[in-house]
Amino acid sequence: MSKTLITPGSRAASETRPHGTSFVGLVGVELRRLWWRRLTKVVLLLVVAFTGLSLYNAYNESSPETIAQRIDNYQVMLKDFERQRAELPQMIADCRQSEQAERERTGDQSISFDCDQMQQMQPPTMEQFGLVLPLADTITAALASYAAFVHGFLALILMGSFIGAEFATGSLGTWLTFKPRRVHVALSKLAAAAAGSALIAGAGLLLTVLGARMVATLNRPDADVTLPVADAPQGSVPQLLLRCVAFVVAAGVLGAALGLLVRHTAGLVGLLLGYLVVVEGIAINAFMGGRLTPWAVVPNADAFVNKGHQYFAQVCTTVDGEATCNHQEQTLSYTHGWVYLLVLVLGVSTAAVLVFRRRDVT
Repeated sequence: MSKTLITPGSRAASETRPHGTSFVGLVGVELRRLWWRRLTKVVLLLVVAFTGLSLYNAYNESSPETIAQRIDNYQVMLKDFERQRAELPQMIADCRQSEQAERERTGDQSISFDCDQMQQMQPPTMEQFGLVLPLADTITAALASYAAFVHGFLALILMGSFIGAEFATGSLGTWLTFKPRRVHVALSKLAAAAAGSALIAGAGLLLTVLGARMVATLNRPDADVTLPVADAPQGSVPQLLLRCVAFVVAAGVLGAALGLLVRHTAGLVGLLLGYLVVVEGIAINAFMGGRLTPWAVVPNADAFVNKGHQYFAQVCTTVDGEATCNHQEQTLSYTHGWVYLLVLVLGVSTAAVLVFRRRDVT
């Protein structure tokens, strides 16, 4: 009898187990499957439609007819301001007379109608009437900020439904027979979600940049019309576009990770809508006087994309043992925004991979 049951030249079971395609090949396969989904085509059409509507609105807002109407309104308001300034001495005198009469009636000499502040009246500015020079960078910056949230929402739904559909149809279980390494499969899906989201954001923002330049060229005012230049966007426009793409990528990865956790498209949509309505829409504003805002997703996303987010929160101070509370404007910093989003995406993605590695797939 042989002294061993292993024949010469045989290999361990781990070495003969099929490994399937490489990780890069897996990502390529996932991207091809994502492209052939019907919902992907719908999302791309929605991105094009939203971009077109945004550019159309920007064109109307800066068209020569709109500018001419705003100039007429500005001239009317300017004449009205000149009339009020001519009557200003009499208005101040009447104000002081009413102030003195109220003091005599109540006996309180501390009553003040702030009559002297009337002298600080400033004429209306052209910027207040939307009369600014239509520049390509200004239009791009205004449209890109809104487009980032629309693209991010669409990417989140698309990537989450992409994963949820595989669980619902049972194709994921079949796929694991060809590629039994679950961690590699999960990471390839997250990587494909990131790449697909970047392509969606890149296509939408490219159309926005080209359309903004076209709008600025078509609506360039005549030489006899002098308009002020709008305030420059905070930071450079290319950096803003990169932040928009990064946000959409984060939203797509988050959607794929939630898909791995929830395993159902309808459940993912319900979870998302419930969070937006209950948490972001109600709880953040209803509890603790707005002090929960720094821990909400949407404000941090806005702080990341626009390099800061302003909100109002209740602030209480104690003076001479008496507490006084009022709402004051607070600022959510850019750093807080990107750190919050990074921790959120990494945390949910890690949890999704670990759960997918352990949970049964049927």
